Amino acid sequence: MTLQMLAKGDQNLAGNLPPLYQKSFTDVLFAQEYQLLPQVSQRYEIDLAYGETQSLSDEDLVRRSAYLYKVGCRITHHYHICHRRPVQVDPDLKHRQNFFDANAYGVGYATHGLFPYRGKFHPQMIKGIMNIIGLKPGATVLDPMAGCGTTLIEAGILGLESIGVELSPFACFMARAKLAGLHMDCSQFEKLLDMSDRIFKFFDRTRSSVGSLFERPEGGCAGIALKELEGSEARKNLVLLAFLDTMGYATRRKTKNAEQLFPTVLRRYLAAVQDFNLVREELGLSLGTSRVICGDARKLDLPNDCVDGVIFSPPYSFAIDYVANDELQLKYLGIDPAALSASMVGLVGGHGRSLTERIKNRVEHYFRDMNTIIGECSRVMTRGACCVIVIGSNSNQTGGIRLEEKMIEFATTHGMPLHKLITREIEGIRNTMREEYILIFRKL
Repeated sequence: MTLQMLAKGDQNLAGNLPPLYQKSFTDVLFAQEYQLLPQVSQRYEIDLAYGETQSLSDEDLVRRSAYLYKVGCRITHHYHICHRRPVQVDPDLKHRQNFFDANAYGVGYATHGLFPYRGKFHPQMIKGIMNIIGLKPGATVLDPMAGCGTTLIEAGILGLESIGVELSPFACFMARAKLAGLHMDCSQFEKLLDMSDRIFKFFDRTRSSVGSLFERPEGGCAGIALKELEGSEARKNLVLLAFLDTMGYATRRKTKNAEQLFPTVLRRYLAAVQDFNLVREELGLSLGTSRVICGDARKLDLPNDCVDGVIFSPPYSFAIDYVANDELQLKYLGIDPAALSASMVGLVGGHGRSLTERIKNRVEHYFRDMNTIIGECSRVMTRGACCVIVIGSNSNQTGGIRLEEKMIEFATTHGMPLHKLITREIEGIRNTMREEYILIFRKL
């Protein structure tokens, strides 16, 4: 049989088949000039990306989008920022590096990768949320349970003003250090790397609170390290955070001690800060200002109607004991973990003779606190502003109670009905929590 006959047979066969579809659902959702980032694949990411295209002009999409690679022929700022992302982990830990490579546009860019904090926000998601709820440069966003400052960092990159309230002094310190890294003089970084051994010895010999850490005179190599760190509070805090990170890291490494690990961790910190500052200058980013308040979300020290949006995630204290997780760093900074634990939302309560009774007691305390916090958020928000709560439920640890359902109930009571709900599937810990819910409320 000749090639011509085979081709003719194929044509006849094709005539009896239904036509193949040519467009994917993303082709239908997005105009031809919008090109998604390579790793955008989950349903919630597509939802947020579509919301961005409906909420922002093309010019704003280039500057602000969290999920687009290109708008027309223009590459987005988010891609540029993530493209300059340095190595975020010890080169020996290939599986950790693989994680960051697989999430290059979602985590670890800017200063987010400094001190990996359990249970923190997904930064790219927060940027997308800010875009779809209409926060523009100059607006003020509040995170009443700010943790390590993810919301504040994203707000700063987008040119928004931000306020973070956090009960843990260590988390406040961490947030301030990361925020300061967004706009830092990096000219002394090589010198700091050259003297990393002396810096480590200084911090290792200093057992004091962070407030007086740099005030006591020291002799020998410690004195040299102190002198070199003088002149920049931001640089001091960045280096101290690298040291505190190393302390925790050393407990998980069997082959190297803290002194051996510190130069690697410090180099990673300085590279991340330097890379972001370079791209910030290249893109001409005008950063928003941030304020970190060491306080209690149950009683916000803020006036009525002063913020244009609220974004937060209640602590997953049922799944993660944040105080126990940070115990080593808290003690180094002179903070009593037990006293802090007694006041943390989600850790209060839990008394009773049986497991069922202890869970019931703890959940009741948690809901009482969350109702108060949501009421405070409503009080400080302007009319028409959005409050976004990202929350998931581990039903095994709450006696079958769904946390997101109670948040919707509380918000409605405080004059903030549910406007939109987006489900985010959680990868990697499905046995603990299958999904999170992005709950978007609007104040009447």
